[in-house]
Amino acid sequence: MTLLFIRSGYAGIYDYIETSILEAFENNAIPFIIHHPHEPIENLETILKENKLSFAVTILGDYLSIEKINLLKTYSIKIAVWLTEDPFYIDHTEELIDQYDVVLTIDQAALTFYRATGHQHVYHLPLGTNTNIFKPLAVSADYATDLLLVGAPYPSRVHLILFLLQQSDYQITVIGKGWYNALGKKERRNPQLNCINRWIAPQDVATFYNGAKIILNPHRTGQLKYNKNRLGIINESINNRTFDIGACGKFQLIEEKADLFTFFEHDEIVSYQDQHDCLLKIKQFIDDQKNREIMSERLRKKVLAQHTFNHRILTISDIIDNF
Repeated sequence: MTLLFIRSGYAGIYDYIETSILEAFENNAIPFIIHHPHEPIENLETILKENKLSFAVTILGDYLSIEKINLLKTYSIKIAVWLTEDPFYIDHTEELIDQYDVVLTIDQAALTFYRATGHQHVYHLPLGTNTNIFKPLAVSADYATDLLLVGAPYPSRVHLILFLLQQSDYQITVIGKGWYNALGKKERRNPQLNCINRWIAPQDVATFYNGAKIILNPHRTGQLKYNKNRLGIINESINNRTFDIGACGKFQLIEEKADLFTFFEHDEIVSYQDQHDCLLKIKQFIDDQKNREIMSERLRKKVLAQHTFNHRILTISDIIDNF
């Protein structure tokens, strides 16, 4: 079975995601052909004429034209789309999914919504981690910090950092484009805070993870004005950072989500309910290196056994084989 893999058309983090997927195809001996959605349709038709294909897999589908989808259907090729931003742009994806034979979503709430709209073949499939990048590393003291938060400065994350700056004396590093403007002048000048105001590549994220005592993992907010989520569907699933941090063998405090403990046991990962609970658990674990390391190693073993991109690609292969 040779798969047609159609790229998302996005750069940044999607370069990493798609490279990880293609590496997983290779690791699992699944042959594939790549098509970029911005290529002319004639290029796609040449691929279809010269190769015996039965299934195509794409990420997001934002740039895959209806003309190309119809061409694939002309050749009797089934199409799966992996929706890796759910449920934040679900007004848009709701309009797309009927064009696809199989829908893979990273979020349980989105899964419920899509099934309620009548789509017959929807599956929950979180992103995995790439253990070539996210792994234990020896890093210099330059990366040492008590608390680390990597990600965009959504309001809930900003509020958490402001609370921790006000209520504790821990050294905190935040990384992500927009943090400088999200914080006030007072906070930016706070010697407790190290603000890296840019997107950094996954390889660099892994280095910072390995330098932190505790990594904070608050989730993206489902209801923001620039989301496309008119129904206010609240994300129910853990993010892929959960697996990345776990693969590094580092301790995280994760905002609890409905499906967290369907993935992990209570002795593998620690969750928090709100910012007060987060601070309480920081105080509990910040000086308890032994227990942090014990739990982190349990989490790492679980992630490596069940939650890499290799595992996700095997799941996709099973879905396709049984379609």
